[in-house]
Amino acid sequence: MAKKKKIPSIKGQPPDTYSEDKKYGNPRTFDPNFKGPVANRNCTDILCCIIFMLFIIGYILLGLIAWVHGDPRKVVFPTDSEGHFCGQKGTPTENKSILFYFNLFSCTSPSVMVNLQCPTTQICVSKCPEKFLTYVGTQFPYRKDKGSWTYFSQFCKSSFAKPEKTLSQMIMDDDCPTVIFPSRPREWLLFYLKTQNL
Repeated sequence: MAKKKKIPSIKGQPPDTYSEDKKYGNPRTFDPNFKGPVANRNCTDILCCIIFMLFIIGYILLGLIAWVHGDPRKVVFPTDSEGHFCGQKGTPTENKSILFYFNLFSCTSPSVMVNLQCPTTQICVSKCPEKFLTYVGTQFPYRKDKGSWTYFSQFCKSSFAKPEKTLSQMIMDDDCPTVIFPSRPREWLLFYLKTQNL
């Protein structure tokens, strides 16, 4: 068995701190005149501080403008093309809480990124389409069977009562979608939470 080497002690220190002192040097004694590693300190990154403060002021101004001129209903309720809020109590669209797009494929246009809105007619409906129908397919059998048109017309503007217009005229006037597909609703988060009473 090897003999344990006795660690020599430094004057005024216990023997177990010898190895740390050897590694890091002697500890500095308290000096009341010590002013830190840099005697003459000054501010750095003043420009970044000014830019940061300008951003904070900008956020405060933006919040004030949104509070004064904004409408929180636009976050809670979907809005149709005429500015009506779908599903809001006390309005004609109270029982129509779902926003229906006439041509959802037009929402894939790059202009959506600029205008921040889908360039197609949007109306409030009570439920999504459950079957596939076309405007032309409901127009021809209208005189004999009005059932298909009655179902299809709930996805048209309220002013459009009969399928008497030609397809091209109906598209130009933007009265109805040319075709409806079976679909399911995608609830807005806040509207969903509101209806679930969460």
